[in-house]
Amino acid sequence: MQVRKAAIESLADILVRQRKAEQAMERYGVRLDARGRGLLHELVYGVLRRFYSLEADYSRFCRSKPDDTARMALLIGTYQLRYMRVPAHAALSETVAAVMQSNPKAGGFVNAVLRRVSEHEPPQKLKPNQRAELPRWIYAGWRDAFGAEQVTACSEALKTVPQLSLALFTDRDKWLEQVTGMGIDAVAGELTPCAVLLPAGTDVTTLPGYEEGAFTVIDQAAQAAVMALEPVCRNGVILDICAAPGGKTAMLSHRFPEATILAIELNARRIPRLNENLQRLGCSNVQVIQADGLNLPLPSLSVDALLLDAPCSASGILRRHPDAKFLHDEQAVETLAALQRRLLSESLRVLKPDAAMVYAVCSIHPQENEQVLAESGALWDMQRRFPDIACDGFFHAVRCRDGA
Repeated sequence: MQVRKAAIESLADILVRQRKAEQAMERYGVRLDARGRGLLHELVYGVLRRFYSLEADYSRFCRSKPDDTARMALLIGTYQLRYMRVPAHAALSETVAAVMQSNPKAGGFVNAVLRRVSEHEPPQKLKPNQRAELPRWIYAGWRDAFGAEQVTACSEALKTVPQLSLALFTDRDKWLEQVTGMGIDAVAGELTPCAVLLPAGTDVTTLPGYEEGAFTVIDQAAQAAVMALEPVCRNGVILDICAAPGGKTAMLSHRFPEATILAIELNARRIPRLNENLQRLGCSNVQVIQADGLNLPLPSLSVDALLLDAPCSASGILRRHPDAKFLHDEQAVETLAALQRRLLSESLRVLKPDAAMVYAVCSIHPQENEQVLAESGALWDMQRRFPDIACDGFFHAVRCRDGA
């Protein structure tokens, strides 16, 4: 009951008060043990991934509009009935008991609706966006940009729980042999020579080489963006803008050990974790600088290479952060795109004429991809990866030097 109560409160924080899922679950799951926190995570993220079909499912049996607390309970109860190995009687009783702690009057209503859900099959007729588990504006935008078939492929991937993806700084074949010998199902990734995929939920701290900094957690689509940066001068100054939590910074540090890596991060609260990660990963050639990417503390034409991993709507990583589809709307995407253009302009200011640059975002919205680059005055080699089972959705572009 306590886990379901925490799930109801967490979902209300996310869906009603527009807070991030990790923050909400940390707040309401603080008194739960490890097993309880795991169940809380499954309930909250499961509901967020399947929100639109769940809502269509239970709403068939609602004669009146539920209040926010009842709505969160109906989502949680319906998710358990459809996607978890929880006996129907337990799903109903535990969810009703949890909602009654916050709103006693809602108990009978939630119980009656969930009983109807348990007695019927899921609805067969869903709107296209409901079937895709996407907001209508995202579904329509992707359909118009990429076609309905591609949206279907993306949506199927986004419903799944993502694998753990690592970038190794040691011999991959030997490391994989050691890990598989421990009984862990680990395979080499295909997008970069250092990528490894492991089952979701793998505890990275138990893996060989964790304390020695043998790897960092980073999706292989993001790894490919880092690997695309090829400086002319390998011992010059490389700028990493919006660096936290440090996965891309660490890859740059290990790829270019003779270079000076300047890790730019605006948010002071993220810098301690950034420093901690870089220290564990042995990145001695990195200097962390708290600064605004819109006003870099560097002279013009002074940087040999630059990676701009710009803030974005996270539309490509909805597997990992399904709350993002509820925290952004069309206007937010336009606002982010305007910020991305300004960051891009400032990045180009500090680059030397022949310097290498990669622009990257974990979004596949065209507004945050090629449309941002269109007014830059440079030529770009662009790569959009759609989300699939093996990697997140991601976009990166390499500046063509003859277009600088």
